[in-house]
Amino acid sequence: MTTTQPLTVGAGSPEDLEPAFAAAVRAGDLDGIVGLYAADAVVSLPRGREAAGHAAIREAFAAALAAGALEVGAARVRAVVNGDLAMTTAALGDGRVHTQVARRTAAGRWLWVRDGSRLRETDACLPALARDLVA
Repeated sequence: MTTTQPLTVGAGSPEDLEPAFAAAVRAGDLDGIVGLYAADAVVSLPRGREAAGHAAIREAFAAALAAGALEVGAARVRAVVNGDLAMTTAALGDGRVHTQVARRTAAGRWLWVRDGSRLRETDACLPALARDLVA
């Protein structure tokens, strides 16, 4: 796993977020993954938990990467844009669909602010104490 500072944060369009995520996962680039999320973003985790903010999102994705729990593949990406907000969906070949909400920054870049599906079934991303609790 590498942790390099991304040259740019976010993506040029909402549709570009998913391919950028896939490239970062393939490269094991944790900074590249976290750089696609806004500082105030929230990512859903298993058992109703959430990772809020860059530090918690970094911890969750670091654990998922270390466990080999992140799979990326060909996806049909769609975005519904309304002003500075967009809902992005990535339909994977196995039928799973990842849905996020993205926001355009003042600099015109797009960042995810809500990710409700990508890590929801990935127990490896839970803090150790939470993994040990009975659901």
